[in-house]
Amino acid sequence: MIDATEPEAELFALAARVDAAERAFHDALAHRNQLQIAYLREPSAGSREALEAAKVAEAFALQSLDTVVRRLASTRATTVKGLKLKASFAATEGKLADSIVEDVLHLQ
Repeated sequence: MIDATEPEAELFALAARVDAAERAFHDALAHRNQLQIAYLREPSAGSREALEAAKVAEAFALQSLDTVVRRLASTRATTVKGLKLKASFAATEGKLADSIVEDVLHLQ
């Protein structure tokens, strides 16, 4: 558990949410892929409906991931520890990398 008095507590909480959202998205993607393979092997109305539902779930998971990454990007890092945390997610979103540069400029 993160101590609420830490200056970067919000960043660490958001990072945990990004991790969870990434896992949810990858799970949704894998599930959609499995259903797509099943549909291609044996097309039916039921397998098509399941595939369409999985596509919706995947889109929702991606939107959730995007939202939490954007929130992480908009949260100011005030310590080197916070900058390192944000940098660990920089490959996920270009705006996050831009926000790290902004944070560094504010630290000086």
